[in-house]
This record gives sequence, structure tokens and C-alpha cells, in this order.
Amino acid sequence: MPLSEKQTQFIKTNYKTLSVKEMAKQLNVPAEEIDSFLKENKPPAPKWFYASLIIIPVVFFVFLEIGLRIFNYGRDNQIWVDISEDMQILNPELGYRYFFTTQNLPFSVESFIYKEKKENSFRVFVVGASSAAGYPYLSSASFSKFIRKKLEILYPEKVIEVANFSMSAINSYTIRDLMPDLLQKEPDLVLIYLGHNEYYGALGVGSMESLGSSRFIVNTTLWLNKFKTIELLRNIVKSISGMFLTENEITGGTMMAQLAQDKLIEYNSDIYWDGIHQFEGNLRDILSMCKEANVPVISSTVASNLKDQKPFVSVKDSKYPSADQIFFNAGSKLQSGEIDSAKELFIYAKELDALRFRAPEEINNTIIQLCKEFNYPIIRSDSLLNSVSGDGIVGDELMTDHLHPNVKGYQLIGNLFFQAMKKNSLLPTNEPLDLDEVTADSLVYAYYNFTLLDSTIADFRIKILKNDWPYINPKNQSPRNKLLSLNYLIDSLALEVIDGRISREQARLKVANSYLKNNDMEKYSTEMAALIEEFPFIYKYYNATAKELITAGEFSKAYYFLKRGYDKKPDAFNSKWLGIIDLSQGFVDDAIIYLEASLRYDSKDAQTYFNITGAYAQKKEFNKALESINKCLKINPDFQRAVQIRQQLEAIISQKNSIE
Repeated sequence: MPLSEKQTQFIKTNYKTLSVKEMAKQLNVPAEEIDSFLKENKPPAPKWFYASLIIIPVVFFVFLEIGLRIFNYGRDNQIWVDISEDMQILNPELGYRYFFTTQNLPFSVESFIYKEKKENSFRVFVVGASSAAGYPYLSSASFSKFIRKKLEILYPEKVIEVANFSMSAINSYTIRDLMPDLLQKEPDLVLIYLGHNEYYGALGVGSMESLGSSRFIVNTTLWLNKFKTIELLRNIVKSISGMFLTENEITGGTMMAQLAQDKLIEYNSDIYWDGIHQFEGNLRDILSMCKEANVPVISSTVASNLKDQKPFVSVKDSKYPSADQIFFNAGSKLQSGEIDSAKELFIYAKELDALRFRAPEEINNTIIQLCKEFNYPIIRSDSLLNSVSGDGIVGDELMTDHLHPNVKGYQLIGNLFFQAMKKNSLLPTNEPLDLDEVTADSLVYAYYNFTLLDSTIADFRIKILKNDWPYINPKNQSPRNKLLSLNYLIDSLALEVIDGRISREQARLKVANSYLKNNDMEKYSTEMAALIEEFPFIYKYYNATAKELITAGEFSKAYYFLKRGYDKKPDAFNSKWLGIIDLSQGFVDDAIIYLEASLRYDSKDAQTYFNITGAYAQKKEFNKALESINKCLKINPDFQRAVQIRQQLEAIISQKNSIE
């Protein structure tokens, strides 16, 4: 018998507080009928129930994130890391945000900047991948080094900061992700050299680290990777997957080889265009961010070794010609003197190479198009290197491998950027020193501080690179003892640096000390200058080097280190010796400035008072001179030369007073 309206109303009113059994007893009906009614007329859940389904997980993950941060779970994911009381660098562990499975992650080696931008600072940021980072030389010969040194020479009164945030094996995804944080540091200019790694760089469409071709998915993932909760989930998934998967056997002299092996991309294929669209979208975002922040940008096209790098992989059974055959035809045209045809064919052979280490021409076309769209200057590094190469086609004379320039090539690119800065009024606003271009460049080269250790490390890197895939079959590798000559200390140290068994800092110190023991002060000072340029934030090396050079009587060499140290962190020692050397050279006014500064740091140095006495005397400020020599003798009463000087000053003053 169906329930009455009165009974159903009772059930609806009391089902939350009474059990089915209790309601059946009060209504005097079978419990089955009440149960059936409730199933057929189940009331909607209250709104707070649905809200709780969203709120509870959100609250859980918020508290989880807070807890993970409080207990410092995982890696340090902050952007900047302090390296001294006033300087910082880009966090070396940031690579974990972009590489999920790769070991030995890259980091930027020239990213040091002041924590707070100084009032008289000119701050330039360089972004890109391994070519922008200066591989195989890194900071010792990057194009950013050339720009920094030329700015330092022409604008000695400015604090020049040319920070390079480039890293090997990354592409436009990494730069796009970092750009908001970089722009917060208020750069005066951003220089971009980017494009070669678009397919195989971290998260690229052809990379073993790829997340697919959707820029939305990849960029959203990068945003999420900033949270500790995501890092925890990644580590859990990695641990679980490691139980079932064996480690891939990946060979390769570089990280790029690890990321790219067996990932062939045919010309004009879907994945080829995915890479182009990926680059176009990310570069557009990068330029938009800079435009919104009102930060000027100069971008460069990227250059490749055309003449002396045959295609790595020539696709068979393709609708396009064989890359190897086109490369062979290009060589034949070159031999017959048909330069223009040869150049076109060399470029076409590169385009057909299915192992896309070298950027296709469409990447350069995209750079040019977007810079015009955003009204940003562009330089043509590819055209420049071609123009100064033999036959007008870039090859091994300016390249170390398939795409990384040699020292001369990097210097040419650096100067091309500098000329664009000058042409577009993007240099410091104050007047530069009155030097012509030839003189300025000669000073840059004279103080470039590129050492034998630098060239040996780079040479070994390239030999190891070309002794592996994709240059040769790994089965045909030469043993290291045949590949590399380890006859000298520098050779051994260079290999230790490459293998990560010693730092570049330690290697430079060992080399410098060997020069010092042999009393080769020229090479000692050059190696220490290179060390300081690479690690300008380690202040102890400025004065330590100067002391060795002063002891050896090399005052002009010591002056370089004293001045660099004084500009970074003035103290009693460097200001004192700058004053002494200036005084000996007849620069009395400068000497007084430095010596007075030294006394502000240390008012108990008798030698400083003695030297400033001489400076005051040359300026005929005899009362000041007498006051200083008295302070000198108060500190050191046995200073016989000072006693004589005081007597002479007293006589001069007495004679002067009697005349007046």
C-alpha cells in the first residue's frame, strides 16, 4: 500500500535525525517501504557538501605546500642565490625545473649581479643556450665577455654588469620561464642569441624530455614546477617508475646528444613545424614581456658551420634529395668557383639534415620577423661570420664544431652586438672615453686574459665531443690516452675540470701557483686576472694577487688588481697601494684621494701617513704634510726617514713664516 502524503512529509522532515527503523515504528509501516521511498526520492546534498569537495583538497595541498617549504623539502627552487654580501647568481639548481631525467644539469656561469642595482650601473642581460654561454670556452671567451670588457674600457666611471644567463641544452621554453624574474632585476638591455636547441633542448618537441607539442601544457607544467608539492609528486612517480624501467643506455659527448639520440626530424615534417611554432610562440612571449617592461632588446640570428660540417643524418626514401648528396654537390660547386651556388647548397644540406642540432633557416626568419614586429633591433651573426670566412661560407676557421664559434667568432659576434648597441643609442648615457674603435678593440684584446688553460679545456671538450655520437659510431671511439695528450700540468688539470673532479677555480689557482714558483709573473698575473674575471665576487683574490706582484716589484701589474679590487670593495690595503703607485708615477691628486681613503679604513698605518706627507709636500701643503708626518711618528717613533722629513718640513714652514 503506497505511503500517504502525511507519511512522506514526515519522512522528508525526519530522515536526517531518525533511522529508517525508528520512522517505520512511528508510522507503523514496513521499513522496506521507507527505505524504497528514500532511494527513489533522495534529497539533494546541501551546497556546503559540494563546496567541501573543492575546498578540502585545496586546503590539503596548501598546507602540504607550506609544510614542505617549512621543512625545506627537496631542492632549493628560489631564483637567486647569494654568493657574497652584495652579489648573487642565478640558482645553479634551476635546471631541475626543466630536466626531469637528465643527470649533470647545466647552469649559467656568468650570471653574477649585484643584489641591488647601483645608481651608476649599466646592466645588460644575455640569454640563450650553449652558443650564447660561450661553449666550449664558456665565460673565458663568450661574446658577453667581449661586450663587458669593451664597456669597462669605454665607461670606466660606470658599474658595468653584463650577466649571462645562458645554459647548454635549453631552448626558448627556459628563457620564457625565466624572463619575468630577470626583468624584475631592471636590466638596461637584453641580448638574445637563441634558436639552435629548439628541437632537442629541454622540453623541445624532439627532446627525450618532451611533454608534447602543446605550449600551453609545457608552460603550465613549468609554472607548476615552482611548487614543492609538484616536486614531491615528481619524485614519487620517478621512484615508482624506476622499479619497472631499466635505465636507458644513452651515449653522447654532450647533454644535447643525450637529449636527441635517435630523434630524427625530417625537413618540412609535422614535428619540424611544431618546433618552428614552439619557437615563434615562446619568442613572441619573451619580446612581449620585454616590451611591457620597457626594456630594450637586441636579437641575433644564429650561425652554423656550413662548409665543414656534413649532415649528421641523411634520410633515405624521402621526397627530398639526400642531404649527403646535396652537401657533396655543394663541395663540387665550391671547387669550381661557383661560390653563390655552393653557399645555397650548403644551406640546403643543413636544412635536410634530419638530426636537427643546427637551427633551420626558418628559425632565423622567425627571429627577423618578430624583431620587426616588435620594433627591436636585430643583428645578422650568420651573415657576419659568412662574410669574414673564406669563400664567404662559414666553416672551421670560425667554428669549433657544428655550431659553436671559436674565440675569434665569439669576439666578432660580441662586437656586432656592441655596434648595434651604439647604432641604436643603447649604450650608457654618459660620455665614453675619447678612444677610436681600433684603440678600444686593441685594449679589449690586450686584456682579454684568455689563457693556455682555457684553450686546453676547450680543445679537450671538442675532441671528446667529436669522439662520440653523432660524429662517429661510439663503437669506433678512440681511448682517451690516445685522443688526449696529457704531458703537462695544464693538460691534466684541464681533463680534471672536464670530468668534474676539480673546479675551474681550483685549476686556475694551481696553474697560477706553478707560474709563481717559476717566477713567471706575466703568466701568473694573466691567469689570476682570468680567475678574477670568472669569479669577480671572491674578493680575496684581488689583494692576494696584488701582494705577490708588489713583492716581485711588478707595480704596474699590481695596479690592475688593486684598482679592480678597489672598485668592488675598497679597503685600507688596495687604496693605500693605489696611492703609493700613483704618487710614484707623479699623479699626486689621485694619490692623495686614495691615501686619504686608506686612512679612513686604517688610521694607524705609519707608512700611509708617510706617503701622504710626500703627496701634500708636492702640492706645497706643508702644514698638512707636517700634521701627517707627526701622526706617522706618533705611531712609529723609530721611523728615522720620517724624523728627517719632519725636520725638513719644520724648516720650510719656519722659513715661510719668517718671510711672511
